[in-house]
Amino acid sequence: MIFAVETEELTLIAFTGQAEAVAYCEGLDVEAAVWLFWNDRGEPLEPQFSVPNKRGLFGSSNGTYSLVAASPNHHAHLSEALDEVQNFESAAPFNSVQGLRAYLENGNA
Repeated sequence: MIFAVETEELTLIAFTGQAEAVAYCEGLDVEAAVWLFWNDRGEPLEPQFSVPNKRGLFGSSNGTYSLVAASPNHHAHLSEALDEVQNFESAAPFNSVQGLRAYLENGNA
């Protein structure tokens, strides 16, 4: 399970795995910090680009990245960040602050 928050609309989406999250969250947006990520224990993840994003005069293209454990103080644990989330786009129990807190507290990873 990968949790991602879109930082402009403050929307949380739960993905079944890293491949699904990476396919959904475009590299250009990820590099611009439009998305923040956490693993199934609520620990912060950060992108590691193996192919950089490209920007040019006539267009841009998304790079290739994977999610790795975030460096210290990169961003808050998911349990702390939930206070900022305003929208949820996932099925229960990932459709509310209460459901996510219970998931994290019960160690359902």
